Amino acid sequence: IMFAAPALASEVEMSQAEGHPRDRFPLAVYVAPIADAKLEAAVRRAVEDWNSVFRDVLGLTAFRPVASLSAAGVTVALASASSPGMMGVTEIGADENGVIELPVRITLVEPAARGQTSAETLLYEVAAHELGHALGLPHTVDPRSVMCCIHGSVDFKDPAMRKAYVDARRHPNLRSVESQLLAHYRAFWSGR
Repeated sequence: IMFAAPALASEVEMSQAEGHPRDRFPLAVYVAPIADAKLEAAVRRAVEDWNSVFRDVLGLTAFRPVASLSAAGVTVALASASSPGMMGVTEIGADENGVIELPVRITLVEPAARGQTSAETLLYEVAAHELGHALGLPHTVDPRSVMCCIHGSVDFKDPAMRKAYVDARRHPNLRSVESQLLAHYRAFWSGR
């Protein structure tokens, strides 16, 4: 299963039943070094923010940073822009029981500022989105969510919906996934 970030939504979706067993947490995550310190800080902040949300919602730490690629269950790397609009991709698979197979590979595309949104904010939002997929979260229809959007679910002709979507991209907030995260893992763990 592969996913694309919000700027270029994938037609492929998770079945909404994939996840990690409770005892697998925290997932070992390796963030490859990024030459631009501000961009690297944005990715690391996305990891830390997921930990905060995960602890508050599920009582567990989501990610444990590791210093080597070989020790990682989740890898995050930055690539040069090669495809217009593509901002990130998560390579992920699951076994027949919906347990996500490790390693999960996330490739983020080096961003450029878009209008009023800085490159750091864009990279944070895409990293947070892709890390959500690594945790098993599918896209959602909520335009305010970091996990937005299911292809075609945002009606950009609706001023309120467009504003909610744009505001969420300019000011991404991982708290926007709390209810989705709780519902997802309650369902996933209850089936185990």
